[in-house]
Amino acid sequence: MKTLASELAYFLRGRARQNLKVLVLYGIFLLTLILAYATLFRFLMWNLEGREYSFIAGIYWVITVMTTLGFGDITFQSDPGYIFAAIVTISGMIFLLIILPFGLISLFLAPWIEQRLRYHPTYELPPQTRGHILIFGIDPITRAFIQKLKARDLLFVVVTANYEQALHLEEQEGFKVVYGSATDARVLTGLRVAAARYVIANLSDPENTNICLTIRSLCQTPIVALVDDPEHADLLRLAGAHQVIPLTRILGRYLATRSTTRGALAHVLDSFGSLQIAEIPVHGTPFAGQTLKEAQIRQKTGLSVIGLWERGTFTIPSGDSLLGEHALVMFAGTRAQLSALEKFTGEAAEDELIFILGHGRIGCAAATFLDRRPIPYILVDHHESPTCQEHVVVLGDATGRHTLKKAGIDRASGVIVTTNDDSTNIFLTLTSRHLHPHIRIVARANNEENVEQLYTAGADFVVSNASVGANILMNLLEHKASAFLAEGVAVFRRPLPAALAGKTIEQSRLRPLTGCSIVALDPPDGSETLVSPPPETRLVSGTTLLLIGGPEQEALFDQIYG
Repeated sequence: MKTLASELAYFLRGRARQNLKVLVLYGIFLLTLILAYATLFRFLMWNLEGREYSFIAGIYWVITVMTTLGFGDITFQSDPGYIFAAIVTISGMIFLLIILPFGLISLFLAPWIEQRLRYHPTYELPPQTRGHILIFGIDPITRAFIQKLKARDLLFVVVTANYEQALHLEEQEGFKVVYGSATDARVLTGLRVAAARYVIANLSDPENTNICLTIRSLCQTPIVALVDDPEHADLLRLAGAHQVIPLTRILGRYLATRSTTRGALAHVLDSFGSLQIAEIPVHGTPFAGQTLKEAQIRQKTGLSVIGLWERGTFTIPSGDSLLGEHALVMFAGTRAQLSALEKFTGEAAEDELIFILGHGRIGCAAATFLDRRPIPYILVDHHESPTCQEHVVVLGDATGRHTLKKAGIDRASGVIVTTNDDSTNIFLTLTSRHLHPHIRIVARANNEENVEQLYTAGADFVVSNASVGANILMNLLEHKASAFLAEGVAVFRRPLPAALAGKTIEQSRLRPLTGCSIVALDPPDGSETLVSPPPETRLVSGTTLLLIGGPEQEALFDQIYG
């Protein structure tokens, strides 16, 4: 029954769906023709033969004549009647017996047969296949991950038990697909799972658990599982998952970290040993409106300014860079230096109040993260969350201005917009920006194509589910340390390439060649990390580079220096 339903589904999508509209219009034409003939039949019978028939009898006569059945129970006895019957018969042969079958065959049957003959699903991989990545479950996260795999020319295979999905992924998107059940040991053996580099389990938590147990009965290939409910993480580890990614919790942490605005110590983004990566908004600080050279931040605090971020645009600053009201300054330094910055700006972490709009899994995770800081927040949603009972929620429609004003958004320093609908997120971002021009807005993008619209609506930072998930998967795959700072910005570690040993930073031409900038140097002797080294610093063999740049710059660095 399931197979029949999937086959019938072919006629409800793509080109077949367009052809179905043509068929419906043709059916309406035939129905109109039959009704017209039935009306004319009754008129001729009464005026030519003196006999009266019902309208139903007229339809019956037209159908039997058009289909050439000709039962003979109702006939004309006059020449005009014979001519009318002949016209009805000929039109029936043309429209019912020739055009209709030809249309059905050419528009539906022939394309369906051709598709079935052309596509033969793959059931197993060649015996010599090795080092491949098996992906169970396709969604925006794994699609973004696949794009990264393609950019690095890594072999991957998508596994699905849905025939139509396998057909679409292979023919329309060009993926290597194997058709089969993810929990069938024979299918896994055919996938050469024992020789695979990694397995990505991205189905429901029960299905992922089944996959892990089945694979562990065959081999010890590393498994990365994306978990829907963070509480299931331990169960997946017990089932054999090598790494478990509670993405909702991670996204909640990213959103909460980005939403803090007051007090440098309250928004440390990431750390590499003693080195802290932090940021602070320019608005309300003594250096607002000044150039970086005039602000003298490094001279007064010891911090190095490694970047400027302004609503979707990241730049590496120079001495002449203007610190605008809407910009955020990204720093690298020690905790003591960040404390000096806090004293310099005169702000404290307890000044903050964060609004969280949307109390789903990610909103719940953001609230839990803020609870632990602790940073005060207000949750707003139009109904209580069925999965999170830990927080007090202001019930109301956040798309209405009076709800936000009544809840006290005028006192807020940051807003987290985290509903499951991007259109709602865009609207809430625009509303929040209009009500509070200087508030920091952090928005969640469920689909990558809406990132730009959220920035246009006024978001300071946008966190994309797909980007974060894909970055985490790639970092696990490549065993590298990387901090995801925002869409398009990352801080990552790399050992000093042999080709650069002995050169100064200026001579290495790293920034002109790759677009990456050196944030810090970890010397090979284990001495103190050198933050924002000057251009004349000589690069010593064995040094670890801490670099900042986008995904394209990171990939270019790896391509040039391996």
